[in-house]
Amino acid sequence: MEFRPVLREIDDELTAHMRNLEATQGRLRQLAAGQLAPLPTEVGAHLEHLARWGFTPRWVDLHRDLWILVFATHPDHAMTLFHDQADILADPLRRQLFRDYDHAYDLDADDPRIDDLARRIVAATQERYGKGELPELHEASEIPALIQQTVNASSPAWQRLDSLIRAQLDP
Repeated sequence: MEFRPVLREIDDELTAHMRNLEATQGRLRQLAAGQLAPLPTEVGAHLEHLARWGFTPRWVDLHRDLWILVFATHPDHAMTLFHDQADILADPLRRQLFRDYDHAYDLDADDPRIDDLARRIVAATQERYGKGELPELHEASEIPALIQQTVNASSPAWQRLDSLIRAQLDP
C-alpha cells in the first residue's frame, strides 16, 4: 500500500470537512446578526397549521427555531427534510404521535405513558422508513445532535423519550 496517496486522501477529506464547517459557522453568524432570509413561505404556513392542529405554542415556537437552524446549517437539504416532515404530519395518525410527543413535555420522566409513546413512535418510524433506513442530513454533521440535546434539555420527559426511541431504533 502506498502511504502518501492515503495521507493525501485523508488530508483532502479533512480540508473539505473544515470548509463545510466554516461555511456552516458563517451562516450561523449571519443568522445571529439577523442577516439571513426568513423561512420560506411554505414553512411559515406549516407552522400556522401546527397551531390549528392543537400543538402547544411552545412546540410551534420550537419548530420555528429548529427550521431556522436547519435552513441555516443545511440549506441544501432543508426543503427535502421539511417536505418529509410536512408529509408525515399530513397523516392524522402520525400527527397525533407528534401531538402526544408535544404534550409529554410536562410528564414525569418515569411516567409509563412515555414507554408506550416511544414504542408507538418507533413503530411508526419503522413503518415509514424501514428498519435501519432513517433519513440523515450528513453522517459527519453534529448539528442535529446538538439541536436534539438542546430540545431535550428543557424536559426530562423528552430526554427519556428520545433515549428510549434511539435505543429501540439503533440496531
